[in-house]
Amino acid sequence: MTSTRPTSSTSRPQFIRTISSSSNRDKPRLYIALYPRGGLPFFRNNFNCDSYHWSLIIGPQTALRTDPGTRYHIAHGDDDTNKYVYEEQDIPSTAGAQTVLVRVAVAKVTDESRLEALLREIPLRQDDSAYTCHTWVREAFIKVLDDNKSVKSYLKADDWNAVEACARKYCKRKRDAGRFVEDSNAGGMNQSNGQMISTFNFWENRETTA
Repeated sequence: MTSTRPTSSTSRPQFIRTISSSSNRDKPRLYIALYPRGGLPFFRNNFNCDSYHWSLIIGPQTALRTDPGTRYHIAHGDDDTNKYVYEEQDIPSTAGAQTVLVRVAVAKVTDESRLEALLREIPLRQDDSAYTCHTWVREAFIKVLDDNKSVKSYLKADDWNAVEACARKYCKRKRDAGRFVEDSNAGGMNQSNGQMISTFNFWENRETTA
């Protein structure tokens, strides 16, 4: 099994939007974010990671789809090698361009630069057939919570299983409530509410945006 350093790719423009505040209450949040996975049957299995594309998001507490923020994830590159690349992407400011299904808040971000540095250091396992975007998010969560210098959280690294279960159950709950609609352009599903993102705060155990 070969480990490699992440290959970085970014769609972030030069005028990177930043989210900052002197108040801890207004600090940006770190979210686990689930997206529809294009090309696969959506919710093929409620506890199968292939049902979603997993990412991390740094963004404000509010859940408007026009809010600034950054998505961190891995995806297959555009070449023929099918290798994973690490990406940092400015979240589109146009509500209709965002396909994220749900977010689960897991921490307050206190040092965004350090957090980004930690994420860029996570090695990509190109030769591991079991390696996925879900694997990367899990390893990122553990690394960030173990470091405990870029975020403030009531959670620990070994809380991942509970966080993952919460994200899956919350996404299924929203689907069963009719929150998602068929959309072939979004990989099979999209939000029926194009303005707001369904958001759950894990440490408060409550939904903050329906």
